[in-house]
Amino acid sequence: MDDEDIPRTLRVMVLAKQGYTVLPAVSAAQALELLDQHHVDLVLTDQMMPGLVGTELAKILRAARPQLPIVIVSGVNEIPDDAIFADRFVSKVEGPLALFRNIAEVLADYRSVACSDIPCVESSSSGSVAQAIPKIPRLSKSQ
Repeated sequence: MDDEDIPRTLRVMVLAKQGYTVLPAVSAAQALELLDQHHVDLVLTDQMMPGLVGTELAKILRAARPQLPIVIVSGVNEIPDDAIFADRFVSKVEGPLALFRNIAEVLADYRSVACSDIPCVESSSSGSVAQAIPKIPRLSKSQ
């Protein structure tokens, strides 16, 4: 989710090139609508958004869907206190490779927790993982 057209479009393109299916949203309200209509493996949101900022969206999602991985990206490098509701807080300055690595790590963390509780079946589509229901530790500051 990003309210700016160019960064959102670029992020969609680079993630699609990595094999992910992306449902872009321009606001928290639109993201919440998409989440009600589609199965989503991970939410990627910008921090600085009109209305709800990324950490506020993460707090809402964590309460409603504790099993949903959340990654926040930001041009601001200082991690806000309420970032604890997200799994990762990634600086845009780090570039796309860091974003890919963080997304892959978060999805792998959720998969490993889910597979430790129940048998997992790998998905055949790139960029998709088995659902991870249990709650895991949230923010990793060592990106």
